[in-house]
Amino acid sequence: MKDNVPIIELKNVSKTFGGVVRALDSVSIAIYKNEVVGVVGENGAGKSTLMKILAGVFPPDSGEWYYTGQKLTFPKNPKEAVERGVAIVYQEKGVVPALKVYQYLFLGHEDKYSEFFRLKTNEMKKYADEMLKEFHIDCDIENFMYELSPSTQKMIEIAKAILSLRLEYGSDNTASVVILDEPTAPLTVEERQDLFNYILKMKKATSFVLVSHIMHEVLEFTDRVYVLRDGKLVAHYNLSEDKITENDLFKAIVGKEFVEELHATQTGRNVGDEVVLVAKNLTKKGSYYDVSFELRKGECIGIFGPAGSGKSEIIKTIAGILHFDKGVLAVKGEEAKSGELPHVRLTKGVGYFCGRTEEQLFFNWSVRKNISIVNMEKILRKPLPVINFNTEKQVTEKIMQKFRIKTPSVDTDCQSLSGGNKQKLSVGRWFERRPDILLLEDPTIGIDVGAREDIYEAVLEMKNEGVSMVLVSDDPKEYSTLCDKIIFMKSGRVEKVLNALEFKEAIVT
Repeated sequence: MKDNVPIIELKNVSKTFGGVVRALDSVSIAIYKNEVVGVVGENGAGKSTLMKILAGVFPPDSGEWYYTGQKLTFPKNPKEAVERGVAIVYQEKGVVPALKVYQYLFLGHEDKYSEFFRLKTNEMKKYADEMLKEFHIDCDIENFMYELSPSTQKMIEIAKAILSLRLEYGSDNTASVVILDEPTAPLTVEERQDLFNYILKMKKATSFVLVSHIMHEVLEFTDRVYVLRDGKLVAHYNLSEDKITENDLFKAIVGKEFVEELHATQTGRNVGDEVVLVAKNLTKKGSYYDVSFELRKGECIGIFGPAGSGKSEIIKTIAGILHFDKGVLAVKGEEAKSGELPHVRLTKGVGYFCGRTEEQLFFNWSVRKNISIVNMEKILRKPLPVINFNTEKQVTEKIMQKFRIKTPSVDTDCQSLSGGNKQKLSVGRWFERRPDILLLEDPTIGIDVGAREDIYEAVLEMKNEGVSMVLVSDDPKEYSTLCDKIIFMKSGRVEKVLNALEFKEAIVT
């Protein structure tokens, strides 16, 4: 650290909502110049509340705010927070697709580049071009935002936040902080790496607070880490001095060991001789070519590769979402024809679960209806096709308890659930259904480590009981935790096949 005085320091900050829910309990943090500070914890730990207090969205009940050593009042709104040197980039996309890059960068600051009711467009373009070059953002100021990749859009969102701070303080001021709330959640592995390389370069211009659920990113790219649990600060690590592992960080966040230890005792135990899925020379032009493998009962096969490798298209083909051009796909000895719809594959015993819950759940439906939709056979009265509402409620309550889904009742709209609870609800209904083959695509994307742990335990339990699985993910840890065998894909073709131990040695360690 180049300066012993923090840019921003919060001392003993507390916040209660409705006089009942204590979101923060005497939390203190400090951010210094030219560093990236991680803030981690489960959903409900207080991370978002703390960030919103920093950004001027919420006022605290008590606490102190210091800027470069000087005690000040807390900012009353985000504009005032920017004036105090703090800007925030939220997880949800904040871009305006129809604007050009330079227009988006100056959105909300046009008054500083206007004269006689006309914008100084040439000056805006010049400054925007200088920022793109300074931060090595590979695009043109005349590009429309919708033309850019998700990682480039996120880089420009960060550049916009820094621009806001500079317009207040000038370009030579580095006593500023940009808060990044889950910046990598929607990105691929390659895009995440690009974004963090960009952030590390920008440390010279500003400091960052990184809120993330992805532990290896926090350990690799931050200088210090604060851990929150139930509204309290439970740990603080200086990563240049404290040699901590992902499991150490996991235990600090949730208070127990990582489920990978459980998997280590189960690897290969439940894989039988029965083949439940066969792919032979499966080909979809432009996506993947001559892919062959066999999936056995109780086995989990991972399909791993970079963006464009064809892994996502393969799993969607097995689910019936995409067709294939040639080759053979067979489920439990019965040929699955190209063009079969997902509900037909489901009748053959193939379920599909992805972590993008907006594609999986009906948000305007209740929790119970979302569970019932894939478990109709269990809740219908016999012989008449009429729903047994008592059975439906019992099944829903069993899943809520099993997965620790936090919701007031079985009739609560799904929309009101947190991201982690939506994810657990989505996997919970497949847990109840127990298909012969469960396809998992990014099953834990964007959720906290506690919810991820619950999903891993459920997946391993299903696998232990004979459910076969195919996994596609952007998280290498997910493969080493869940899979028995991993197929490496590159440019649409199978490159090699490794067992879980070989994969872990090659990728994770």
